[in-house]
Amino acid sequence: MKIGYGRVLLAVATVLAFVALGLAAFAGAASAADGKPRIAVVVNQKFGDKGPMDDLAKGTERARKDFGVEVKLLESSSAANFEEDVRAMARDGYDLVATTFPYMTDATRLIAAEYPDTKFAAIFQFVNVGGVSVPNIWDTEFHGEAAFYIGGYMCGRATKSGRVGLVIGGEEPTPNAEGNAFMRGVKAANPNASVDFAFVGSYEDPAKAKEITNAMISNGCDIVQTDAGASNAGVVEAAKEAGILCAGEITDFYDTYQNFTGIIGIGFGDTIYTAIKALVDGNYTGGHGIRDLSNGGYFMDWASYERFANSSKEHGEAFKPAIEEAKRLEKQITDGSLAIDFDTAVPNWGRISGEE
Repeated sequence: MKIGYGRVLLAVATVLAFVALGLAAFAGAASAADGKPRIAVVVNQKFGDKGPMDDLAKGTERARKDFGVEVKLLESSSAANFEEDVRAMARDGYDLVATTFPYMTDATRLIAAEYPDTKFAAIFQFVNVGGVSVPNIWDTEFHGEAAFYIGGYMCGRATKSGRVGLVIGGEEPTPNAEGNAFMRGVKAANPNASVDFAFVGSYEDPAKAKEITNAMISNGCDIVQTDAGASNAGVVEAAKEAGILCAGEITDFYDTYQNFTGIIGIGFGDTIYTAIKALVDGNYTGGHGIRDLSNGGYFMDWASYERFANSSKEHGEAFKPAIEEAKRLEKQITDGSLAIDFDTAVPNWGRISGEE
């Protein structure tokens, strides 16, 4: 019986293809069987920002040490790459794929549908809202209004000129609510003070943030609060050149400027750690979660504020009682006796102060 050479090649190729598929399936099974969940964190901003991305990396590293998971960090360089980068992680067999911010929501939804057995953590995103339910996505939004109310109160106590600045990265519901709460905190501490406010339009534009801060300083602001991610560096630089106080969020700039008063912390790292722990414990569920001052989503880094108060000869003694009062406010907020509105309107000092 004669068999054509072409048929032999076709048969061999078919066998090899099935062998390759079997090996791939076996490799996936081996990965699951080795007891180490695999975690991929795909981010839309660059690591090394001393801000949200670095905090995510720290939280992932803490989970790696605590739970023995395998982790991969991936920068997705542009919106055009989001879909394929997220898909690549799911295709490579990662058990949990985390993505960041609303810019990545469409890609996260699409790939989650393609890979229903893979878990997804959509950090600072809005997926399971408005009646939508995607069972393999846990998405989280962040409510920082309580923390920024406290920050505003301390800035209101610290200002000598009676003029406070606030620089926010972009116009979105949570930053808007933070801005409004900050203004209310300033007003509660110092009814005669006022707040200058501006959006940078980006969380990665220190030059623009510096320009905005310089304008605020020219207008008489003697303390400026940051809320602008990597753009914060420009705020601090302007404050340092002018010799005014600067209050921060996420990133600690005290090593470069000793009039940096302290940090409002945002728990991006805590959020990814919580997601990984749920996966490891076998109770990862989809749904929508709110991260705030009550659960580690935000926190007041009191050690950073106390460091400034203890080291500043010019401002320290006046700042210490402000910290103690702010701690009492935090307790009132967390025990429910003081409620801070989640007011997502564009921040407007005239509206907050009643001057409009």
